[in-house]
Amino acid sequence: MEIPMITKFVNGLKMFWASKRLRWLTIVFMLGLVVTTFFQQLALILPDVWFYSTLMSAAFPMFFLLTAILSLLGLQRFVASEESYSSSLVMFFIWIFVSAILQAYFVLTAMGAFIVLYFGIAFLGWISFQAYFSTRTSLGYAEKADVRENSKLMKVLVTMSHVFCYVVIFGALVYVLSINLTELLANLPRLLLLVLGTLVAALFNFFNGMILGRQREKTTFVNVALIGLFISLYSGYFIYNAGKTTTLGFDLVGFAITIFFVFYTMSSVGSTLASRAEKETRWKISKELAVTLTFFLASGYYFADTILPILPTVDPVLGAAMGDLTKLFIFPLVALIMELLFIRRAGKVLKPAVELPPEEESVVEEAAEAEEPDIEKESILEEAAEAEEPDIEEEKPSDVEDDLWDEEDQ
Repeated sequence: MEIPMITKFVNGLKMFWASKRLRWLTIVFMLGLVVTTFFQQLALILPDVWFYSTLMSAAFPMFFLLTAILSLLGLQRFVASEESYSSSLVMFFIWIFVSAILQAYFVLTAMGAFIVLYFGIAFLGWISFQAYFSTRTSLGYAEKADVRENSKLMKVLVTMSHVFCYVVIFGALVYVLSINLTELLANLPRLLLLVLGTLVAALFNFFNGMILGRQREKTTFVNVALIGLFISLYSGYFIYNAGKTTTLGFDLVGFAITIFFVFYTMSSVGSTLASRAEKETRWKISKELAVTLTFFLASGYYFADTILPILPTVDPVLGAAMGDLTKLFIFPLVALIMELLFIRRAGKVLKPAVELPPEEESVVEEAAEAEEPDIEKESILEEAAEAEEPDIEEEKPSDVEDDLWDEEDQ
């Protein structure tokens, strides 16, 4: 028995277990998550070791970035073996050392490149991937709502759903203000970003309502409503997570949710990138490159998300909430773009075509049959004409015949 959502999730992760090299890289990735979490907790207890914690944690994303570059060049065998785990282990120690050295160079001499690489590409890139694939999943469920006609009852339900979206968004804000107002007032930048993010989510819902008004007589009406519902639920979760009481210690529930979202997006991103390897396209990548790119983005995001609370120049409470605050801004924006693309792709899908009465259909069919030529009669006349024509053969010069044979040989 297959459950569509779970089966699709599991099948997407199977790519990361397809060969011995990919299995080894997956093990290294999971090890990196554990090491990053450990050094974050160590830096929270001993703030003076934040620099070494950063170097050790950032070595894993750098390792996968180097592996991706070598995979692009077809040299992935020099990073991990396809035949032996022991050989892969030896090569891992070499490359993780090189990664740590490169990371130290970035931190000490090229901090701008460090910020762009981990926070500009990995952090924002992974969140954008999460928003894209989460919205695409929502669209997948929305497309299953095959509605041929928008009844009055359906319009009433969609209107209630649209109002419910506002209740979810502002209700989440009111709830976190009621349980954590003192802490939020003590950190005005966090409170300001939280309120602005809530307004962005509400603005998306407003635009979604305008689109609903334009689509009320079209078959995409319910689809647009479902997108708005999904995004409001996502936004409500991010508002709660960014505004709740901050726990800088190890939060098992928060860790489990973060890991789930990492693996959820890994399944979608990895399967999409790997599918390019099976297609005959100009832009074709190997599975090793697809996996290593996925691991670089995932580990880079997790590193940036966990390292923000321990950086001495960043407020730890604001840093701990920055991941959810960023998602609160990016998710509605990506969802709005994909919703517009979905409507455009749906094309000119208006109300169902008006069907002709049976009497008019029969008249149209008879008229069409009357206009059709009598193919059998035409073929008989053509055969008679060919029988009357004499069988004349024209003589061709020998040099022309030689040219024709030469062309056939070529």
